[in-house]
Amino acid sequence: MESPDSCWLASGPSWTQGDRLLPGRADVCVLGAGVMGSTLAYWLALAGLRPLVLDRNPSPAMGSSGRNAGRVIQGGNAQHAVAIDKLGHAEALAIYRATLVNRDLVREVTAREGLDAARTTTSKLDLTDSEEEALELKRTAAALQADGIAAEWLDLPEARRMFGTDLPDTVLGGLHRPDQDAVHSVAYVRGIAAAARRHGAQFGLGVRVTAVEDAQDGSWRVVTDSGEVVADQVVVALNAWTGHLLPELAPVITPVRGQLVQTAPVPFRIPQWGLDRGLVYGGQNQDGSLLLGGLRTTVPNRDENIELPEDGNTPAFSPELAERLTQALPALLPQTTGVPVVRAWSGVMAFTPDRCPLVGAWPGRAGLWVMAAFSGHGMPYSQVVSEQLAERIRGGAGKSIPTAFDPGRFL
Repeated sequence: MESPDSCWLASGPSWTQGDRLLPGRADVCVLGAGVMGSTLAYWLALAGLRPLVLDRNPSPAMGSSGRNAGRVIQGGNAQHAVAIDKLGHAEALAIYRATLVNRDLVREVTAREGLDAARTTTSKLDLTDSEEEALELKRTAAALQADGIAAEWLDLPEARRMFGTDLPDTVLGGLHRPDQDAVHSVAYVRGIAAAARRHGAQFGLGVRVTAVEDAQDGSWRVVTDSGEVVADQVVVALNAWTGHLLPELAPVITPVRGQLVQTAPVPFRIPQWGLDRGLVYGGQNQDGSLLLGGLRTTVPNRDENIELPEDGNTPAFSPELAERLTQALPALLPQTTGVPVVRAWSGVMAFTPDRCPLVGAWPGRAGLWVMAAFSGHGMPYSQVVSEQLAERIRGGAGKSIPTAFDPGRFL
């Protein structure tokens, strides 16, 4: 069942625009050509800078950004009501609003750069078969409505109508939120990277960065297997691999393996959905095929704190977990009984202890920035934190990055 690539990598556009010839100096050197690094380079180039993006892979989006579920959903890792309990109303609302701004920026950028084919609009239905989670989702619906954000709790009959196909009788209902987006992950990221290059960014791909060193003169030395680059500012956007270059962050970044399966196309349409607080989730591609991911809690101690491959982009695949996902699909969606699974793959997520990412300046090290550990929510933040971090790098405030994302809380 294991496939060498995700459905996005198998069907996405090829990349032929990078090269290994490195300039000796760069204004900003961005490490990582995933969605965060490529999007940051795009916003920096739009502002007139010439950022240099380095990645060990020959093409953008070959790591986690090309192996996800393509969901540009709204809200953070926790439901809004739970985030309010943990962080306070103001900070929880700042996080949620950031994802709304992100949605609008995704639409703006895809329209401006001719990437509309890579994006679709859908809705999201968070389902539950637990009374405790149902109360949490009902509280979230009320909290979002109070904040002027479209959301509603649906009981099972309404959830079935909204879902577009049958649901098991064990489901109690779900939280419905309209106006969400989904993207073809590789077409989207490589499209943005190509746009960044058109606007002046440089991409040095197939280049392995081995160290980032303070040059003691207000600049940074980026050491690679193709030579050194001196940069005024450096942004480490390597997600789970960030601790390899910045070991101080290794203790607060937990690499987590995720796996997805893809079915053959089905004749019905469903929204994006989640179950069991998002530990099981899915959606549908433009071609009608379904995606199902999660269930990592069914293999205890095997998917968290995984060993990251030194020369690869994904950890060892688990046929056992893929088989569990395959078996779970008809139990969750009865109309998929008999629909074959055609592809399965794995990828790496990176979690922090508080499930908020690390986005911002490294305290006390002028010119060093971090974008990492998005706790399974990279796409929902990718445009907004990149656009706002680009503003900070240029000396602006970048106020739309929630303070809960400040790397200084762990440093």
